[in-house]
Parts: sequence; structure tokens; C-alpha cells
Amino acid sequence: MDSRETRWLPTLIGNYKNKIVINSALGFESYLVMRHGNVKPEVLKSLQSNTDDDDDDDDEKNERLGCYFCNDVVAPSDSTTDRTLDQMCTVTRPGVALMAGSLAVELLVSILQHKERQFAPSTNSGFDTTLGCVPHQIRGFLHNFENVKLTSKNYKYCSACSLKVLKEYSENGWEFVKLALNNSKYLEDLTGLTEVQRQAEEASDLIDIIDSDEEFE
Repeated sequence: MDSRETRWLPTLIGNYKNKIVINSALGFESYLVMRHGNVKPEVLKSLQSNTDDDDDDDDEKNERLGCYFCNDVVAPSDSTTDRTLDQMCTVTRPGVALMAGSLAVELLVSILQHKERQFAPSTNSGFDTTLGCVPHQIRGFLHNFENVKLTSKNYKYCSACSLKVLKEYSENGWEFVKLALNNSKYLEDLTGLTEVQRQAEEASDLIDIIDSDEEFE
């Protein structure tokens, strides 16, 4: 799974089934290794009786670690057609894949040593488990041979792990999956990303207007 869109379904199902999901993404001389946050089982059970507003509230009340798609404001779509090899992240320095893969294995082992397993919070202290800390993200850069540990929270409009998406999958199963795979706009409308994009465009237009007014002062 070396494209962005192929990670969407494993992310969704892994969260719905409360499985540990660890994701590795490669660039030319950089990599990302991260574990996905999981929704608590009791929250998943309450989805059937929730309204959409309830889902938004629950997403905010039950903060968890984010997933690979939580920083996106668009739903995953075709990211490979009409792109050159370097734009598809298929060209990397020789050691990048091995470094990311080994860190992913070690992250899994550390998660299994934590008493909360996949629900463990992100920690940077070296005393959280027998094997040390359990970070959320590890970003590596070969340009200066540096690793950075980062943490990000879940996004209530996420196209892969938001409660609205999990609820839709719970109710409609593979019919929902087929709709989402065939039309990324459907996911954006469902999660609220369409409205987020609209508000961003309005804000951008407002900034342009303010800048234009200043030119005439």
C-alpha cells in the first residue's frame, strides 16, 4: 500500500475493530512512522443511537490520537494518475524503507508492553513501559540524520476515523465503502470537510479583499 488512498480502508476497519494500526510513509529522504488512535469500545457501541450532533460532541469529548488522515482537509482520492515517479514517493534513498520498517516493529513492541495497549497516550518519557516511551509519530530526516517525536489529536472531520465515518460503516458496511471509493466528494460531504473547505475559501477571499483595500490607502 504505497499510495495515500490505499491506506484509507485499513485505517477505517482497524479503528472499527479496535486493532493496532501502525503506518509507515516514505519520502525521498524522509519517513513517517505512526500509530493510529483508537475509539474506545463504549463509544463505538453508542454510535447507533447517536445523532450527527452527538457524534461531533463525542469526537471532541473523547480525544484520542489522530490517524494518518487527521491532518487532511480533503478526502483521499487518486494520487497516482498522471504523476511522475518522484511525486508518487517511489524514489527513496536506499535505507529509508528499512529504517521506517524497523521503527514500526519497535513501536509495535512498545505498544504491547503498555498496560493500555492501543489506547495508550503518546508519551516521550523513558519510563512509561519496560522498553521506554510510546510515541505517537516518529518523523525521520536523512538530510541531517534526525528523528523527531510528534503528537497530534484526532480531527472530528477526519475522512477515516471520525465517528460519522465509523457510524456510517457500522450501519451500511460495504455499501458505504463502495460509495466512498467511487466518489471522494461523498466522504467530504458526510464528514463536514466540504463545509470546512467552503469556510477556508471565504476566509481567503476576505484576506484578498483586505489586502486590496490597503493598497488604495
